[in-house]
Amino acid sequence: MPRSFKDSKFGRLLFKYPVASVFAGLLVLSACTMNYYDYSTHPAGSSAPDTVFVEPGSGSITVPPAVQPDTVFSRYPLLGGGNVEIEECENWSRSTLVGCKTETDGIAFEMRPVIISHIGEGGNIEKEFYVEFICKMQPGVFDSENERTVLSDGITSSTPAGLVMPVITGTEVVTIVANVTSFPFLAEQSESYQGDLLADGTLLYEAVFSLPMWMLRDICSAQQLVVSSESPGFRMMFSDGNRRLLQQFFDIFVIHNGEAPVLPVGQ
Repeated sequence: MPRSFKDSKFGRLLFKYPVASVFAGLLVLSACTMNYYDYSTHPAGSSAPDTVFVEPGSGSITVPPAVQPDTVFSRYPLLGGGNVEIEECENWSRSTLVGCKTETDGIAFEMRPVIISHIGEGGNIEKEFYVEFICKMQPGVFDSENERTVLSDGITSSTPAGLVMPVITGTEVVTIVANVTSFPFLAEQSESYQGDLLADGTLLYEAVFSLPMWMLRDICSAQQLVVSSESPGFRMMFSDGNRRLLQQFFDIFVIHNGEAPVLPVGQ
């Protein structure tokens, strides 16, 4: 089901700024989705668009120009509370599952499967598959200073937060256990690996990995799904709700190219 207009990004701006709602309401008659461009999703080699975008948190309403903005952003709600964030630009699109989370004392972990699709001249769809891990660890989860040093290598008290963490050969980020099959994700195999050492000692890292479709299928269709780490040591199980989100994501966006099947997924 699509979100209500009030819950959309544009809707929230209108309710926040009622003085501008009369004029901005006229724009709704010609568009039902909010389009914006932030230069983060534009395909390599393409020219920059001659348009403006609504910047999140800008505190003002930017009137969309007559020219169609370059990137269209939308959300596809799934059963169980998660959603898929969709970015589209000409023959390119990216779909990201948001909401597959698990946590325990001192650790919060989120797994975000990603599909990037390219439509060729003949209408053929080529897909690339990724998974993004976002993990936040409190200081108390580290058994030794060495564990913290390995994960935060390159970040010192005099170094600004947000530096790209160096890739360390052989360092396990996490292992995903789908049923009885273990899929280790090593730092040197990552597409990107970035971490912040916060002022209170909390470590936040984001790691992105590419993976083949069969591996994504095994993870998304598993009847039991666990994330584990050796250093620091933790093991957490994803809930039934999380697994249903993964199943819906794979069925709708991998198998059916963003079109929901006749029978609901994840029931």
